[in-house]
Amino acid sequence: MTKPNTSKVRLAVVGCGAVAQIHHLPAIAASERVEAAVLVDADEKRARALAERFGVPEVATDISALPGKVEAAVVALPNSLHAPVSIELLRRGVHVLVEKPMAMSVRECDEMIDAARAGRAVLAVGLDFRFFDASLFVRNLLPDGLLGEIRRFDLRQGVVPRWPFATDFLLKKEMAGGGVLADFGVHVLDLLLWWLGDLDVAEYRDDAVGGVESDCEMVLAKAGSPEVRGTVEISRTRNLRNTCVFEGERATLEAGIWDSDPTIRLSIAGSEVALSGHARREAGAGLNFGDVFVRQIDDFARAIRLRREPLVSGTEGRRSQALIEACYERRQPLVHPWSVVPAIGAPAS
Repeated sequence: MTKPNTSKVRLAVVGCGAVAQIHHLPAIAASERVEAAVLVDADEKRARALAERFGVPEVATDISALPGKVEAAVVALPNSLHAPVSIELLRRGVHVLVEKPMAMSVRECDEMIDAARAGRAVLAVGLDFRFFDASLFVRNLLPDGLLGEIRRFDLRQGVVPRWPFATDFLLKKEMAGGGVLADFGVHVLDLLLWWLGDLDVAEYRDDAVGGVESDCEMVLAKAGSPEVRGTVEISRTRNLRNTCVFEGERATLEAGIWDSDPTIRLSIAGSEVALSGHARREAGAGLNFGDVFVRQIDDFARAIRLRREPLVSGTEGRRSQALIEACYERRQPLVHPWSVVPAIGAPAS
């Protein structure tokens, strides 16, 4: 019987921007399952500085030399490069963990999945919110029937950005593919799909006006059960409550969706007392984002060594991209109260 390969997975980090510096490289350094062998960035000086900081032995300015040097790669490039770079690596047998959103279109997602199949490579998507203990708790609780039949859901996610962006690609439609829905929103849409199953878009509004949206609102319905509906609001201009509320016939569940260790509140119908606390996979302190990225890279490594699907496979990543496209296809203008300017001479309301 062949013994499983337990050696560390040698990988490259392709793209040395903020997410690589703040999350991926520290997680790789903390993991016992992977090791960084090459950093790739068009800015060789930036790559070399990070290589020295994290003890990575080699840097490069393109991916041409990676096959044969590494088994896997974390692709952390601007969105428009996710598909072409991942496809080239996957076809040559290099396993890929690609940052969210998976790609710019469903068509590109399908090409990535086909490339992974052709190269017999693992394709994982960086939708790391699934690794929160709270997300797994909701995933396990909803089918148990504790809430009764789900009647509606309401999700509000909004954070004024504090991220130290290395470039402005998120503001360029041709590089980002979309605005807040493709950036923040892909996380929460993935969670809703994971928790509830397939969803249909009943309504969608945003403030893109030909560019990339900063705010959007939508009404989603559970596929096959259109009476189960929910409102989703996503913003990068306002701090919202950052929770999802599920209203069932027996109880209501509210779970945080942005913090890695959010509060969960369970209210039984008719009761004056609610239960509030945190989900824990293990006793002790709650997760921080560093822990979440370690879980993600470890899951990717196990998928490679055990030849199994990662928690967020290419097929799963495709689902959220398909829902984003369905939203954009139904786009209607979102008019903010502060953006309505009366014509000169018009009577005040």
